Amino acid sequence: MIEFLGKNLVFSNYIFHRFKEGETLESIAKKYNINKNILKQFCDEVYVGNCVLIPVKNKKYHIVKPTETIDSICKKYDISRNELLSKNNIKKLFIGQVLEL
Repeated sequence: MIEFLGKNLVFSNYIFHRFKEGETLESIAKKYNINKNILKQFCDEVYVGNCVLIPVKNKKYHIVKPTETIDSICKKYDISRNELLSKNNIKKLFIGQVLEL
């Protein structure tokens, strides 16, 4: 399954991520909840436009689309609002945001 929104592609076991201004290996590792050293195996240089395939085994992710709300995403995946918010350490959504389910 491939889902497209903006500049990121989501494969069943990988996310194709294109680095944006201000991102670091540390911030990307935190965003996708993976070890920075694992990420370094896939990408050792960080510059705007550089791409990396990030492994996301045994996890489900959702990329926020225009008009989606926290409640609509929770309903779609049958998870509680508190679970979604705490798992992703968020208070609000933005288009293109990657959420762990």
